[in-house]
Order: sequence, then structure tokens, then C-alpha cells
Amino acid sequence: MKELFEEMKKYAAAQMIPILRDTEVTLFCRLIAEAAPKRVLEIGTAIGYSTLQMVPLLSENGSIVTIEIDKERAYKAREYIARAHCEDRVTQLIGDAAVLLNDLKGPWDLVFLDGPKGQYSRQLVKLIPELSPRAVIIADNILYHGMVRIKGPIPHKHRTIVMRLREYLRMVTQDKRFETTFYENGDGMTVSYWKGYEYAENGIIGTCR
Repeated sequence: MKELFEEMKKYAAAQMIPILRDTEVTLFCRLIAEAAPKRVLEIGTAIGYSTLQMVPLLSENGSIVTIEIDKERAYKAREYIARAHCEDRVTQLIGDAAVLLNDLKGPWDLVFLDGPKGQYSRQLVKLIPELSPRAVIIADNILYHGMVRIKGPIPHKHRTIVMRLREYLRMVTQDKRFETTFYENGDGMTVSYWKGYEYAENGIIGTCR
């Protein structure tokens, strides 16, 4: 797998396809290993680099459903997944996650958000009813080239994405059903632990604001 990962990194760099940075991989793999998820949903397959990083860390009989809107990238991911002999652990869906999520059913033990950054908050709202009791939600590139932290004016073409990422951060930090940790690795990564089951057991309903 090491040689395949190196090939994937070179291909991604040549094609300018964003994948997990080297500074993120160790953290990412540790988080997956700690969660030992059985059912994973990944939004943003790209060429399957993060997908294949996760496969060996799943629980026994664990599987991944991964969504990619770009057909060319999805086909390349399919090639790499086949070469890694992981077809039986990975289900690929090609299309818009905003549409596909309407028909996907959980429970999801782990969700990795790495697709369109402006859609994170909307995707999370859709996914909350499908989370397993102790689900983990990982969101990558949460700082969006550092712009999310800028206190002054944001360039117009990036303003909507930055505002929506800030909305996502408010959701996972202010909603008491989530316990969220922020990591500086790469372009920022949040790890949110779902605590909604605790509130449900006590008859308390949390709200996303």
C-alpha cells in the first residue's frame, strides 16, 4: 500500500487534486483507529486516498460509502480501490451529496466531510438523524486557507464559503450534543463527537444554532 499511496500523492499533485496532507495523515489515521467504525460515510472521495487510509482501520466487517461528484476523479478512485483489493469494503457513489444524502440511511459510526466546504453545515443537519449513538464527525479544511480566521473583509468570491464554514463551526461548538476538538494540522480539522444520545436518554433535545 505504501507504494500505491506514493503514486496517488504524485498523481494528485500533478492534477492539482486536494487530498490529505502529510501533516494530516497521522492524525487522521489515529482518529479512525480510535473510533474503529463499522459504517463510514465519506463525502468527497477525490481519488480515494483518504478512503484507502481508512479501510485497514475499520472494525471487523466494516465498510465505507464514499461520495464524489466529479466523475473523472471517481473513476480514478475506483481504479485505485481495485488495485488495493478493497472493492468489497468500499461502495462508491457518483453524484451530488445534497441529493444522495436524501436516500442514504445510517446509522453512521463515522462521517468524514471533505467535499464542497460550503455544504458542511447543510450536510450535517441532514446526517444528524442517521448518526449512531457515539458517532464521530471529521471535517477537513475547516480554515479554508486561513480565511475563516480573518477578522476583516473577506474577498467577495470566497465570502459565502467562509460564512458557511463559520456556521458549521458554530453548530459543532455551540450545540451541546457535540463535543468538538479543533486541530491545526493542514488547513484545519475538526473532530466532533456526537453526544445526542445522552440528551435523548434524559429527555432533552439539543438545537443547532
